[in-house]
Amino acid sequence: MNLKKLKHTHTSNALFFFLIFTMVFSCLDDVPHNNPIDPNGKNQGYSLFGKVNTLYAPVQSIPNAVITLLPDNNKFFSNSTGDFEIAGLAPGSYTVLCKADGYNQDSLLINLKANQTIEFFLDGLPFFKNIAITTHHISRFFPVNDLFFLQINTQVDDLDGIADIHEVLFDIPELAVSDTLQISLETGTFTKRLSIDDLPVNTIQSLTGRAIILTVTDDAGVRVKSEKRFLTRVIELTPSLIEPVNLQTAPSDSIRFSWEKVRLPYWFSQSIEIFQIIQGIQTKAAEITKIKNIDVKAAIANTLPSADYIWILTITDEFGNTSSSKEGSFHVNN
Repeated sequence: MNLKKLKHTHTSNALFFFLIFTMVFSCLDDVPHNNPIDPNGKNQGYSLFGKVNTLYAPVQSIPNAVITLLPDNNKFFSNSTGDFEIAGLAPGSYTVLCKADGYNQDSLLINLKANQTIEFFLDGLPFFKNIAITTHHISRFFPVNDLFFLQINTQVDDLDGIADIHEVLFDIPELAVSDTLQISLETGTFTKRLSIDDLPVNTIQSLTGRAIILTVTDDAGVRVKSEKRFLTRVIELTPSLIEPVNLQTAPSDSIRFSWEKVRLPYWFSQSIEIFQIIQGIQTKAAEITKIKNIDVKAAIANTLPSADYIWILTITDEFGNTSSSKEGSFHVNN
């Protein structure tokens, strides 16, 4: 073979392969990288955008909500305006959980095929501000038997507003007793008074040690239960009055009350309520509060109008349980 011809052939082949190589890599530079799982792509997966709001108008954003993406179980947080973004997601199905302090958790199932925007509207949870479960012992001339009753008072609220409260229930699981509390005139306050006639027990004392649970429900049907509550005490002792009694006429300058010393092994306070009797109807006329538990006397200026009156001495322990005396009666002639 001619050496000159062979050299020309090698040169031509090298030029041919150089041109092919240049064309291939030139084309590769133009290959689109829009596949979300392409590691060389500018778009490293899809993005999920979202916002967390309150349920009712006027809708407000909820910051610091926890967004959990399943099945990866990765957690994210909404910002100060309630917005969040989850980037770098492969296409597929996800469950998105959303929860925030004081709100009911919500979830969405999504099938991610492109960038997507979702929105959560969370129901604010109802909650108990306070709960008082107390017993009350009333001594009386008629009927002869003393009256004992259980009083349940609670104040509730809701992050969506007090108007979102639907009802409040009490439950004594051990006795299979449950009923609705009545709404009172004070906003957000619900009450229930129970005597032994309302309960499958012979005495209020039988409720000692039995759990009482309250449940508050909002208009969306979300229920929140209280912790178990128990009776703290039933005050068995009742105060005994000394004077005035039996419609004694009160002195014109002041009305002086006295009673036997109350002896109990725990702290308590004392108070006096005075009721005017008008055509058989009792109307509260005056009261004396914060009487020390060591005191056996109290007095008020006699500024009451002429009429018949009764007075009752009540002792109250630190938990709000009470015991009241029989009525003492007196007459004012001013």
